[in-house]
Amino acid sequence: MDLFVIFLLLIVAVFVWQYNQYKTWEKNQRAEMLVKEFFSRIVSCKIEKRDGQFFLYNEITKQFLAQGRTAKEVYNNLPNDNHFYMSIDGRREILEELHEIEAKCMQ
Repeated sequence: MDLFVIFLLLIVAVFVWQYNQYKTWEKNQRAEMLVKEFFSRIVSCKIEKRDGQFFLYNEITKQFLAQGRTAKEVYNNLPNDNHFYMSIDGRREILEELHEIEAKCMQ
């Protein structure tokens, strides 16, 4: 009888351990999916200034994104597709980069 109880406890412990392993794996898969989805929303942008206007391009695909005379106008003309538009180096949001370029041009 004692052997049967120990065997039963061992089986329950294995099932609990397997369940915890599965939950940990499931949590890691979800976290990995969320990180991939977040990074897919980041768009690295290239800024060009010609003829008094700013032109914004996707750095990777070279696709035109927006244009405008001021930084705010360019930012407002960006597509509302729930992406994060970042400078080429990825340190700042595109609006900050546009304001800096605009300030340099005003001097």
